[in-house]
Amino acid sequence: TENKPLFIDFWASWCKNCSKMEKTTFLDSAVQQRLDPYIKLKFQAEDMTAPAIKPVLDQYGVIGLPTYVILKPNE
Repeated sequence: TENKPLFIDFWASWCKNCSKMEKTTFLDSAVQQRLDPYIKLKFQAEDMTAPAIKPVLDQYGVIGLPTYVILKPNE
């Protein structure tokens, strides 16, 4: 409804790089400013083989974490 692009952050609590990104990169004001135009969505993928999670990961080609996907709104 907002006609903004969507930034999806695929992550898990066991993912060291995901945790590092949260504690450093995503706290950087320049990064926050660049991500401001996006609707941000965090998709927790603790068990990447779980029946409710695997189809979503497959749909977006996620083979490891972290993975970031940007979806543009329909124009």
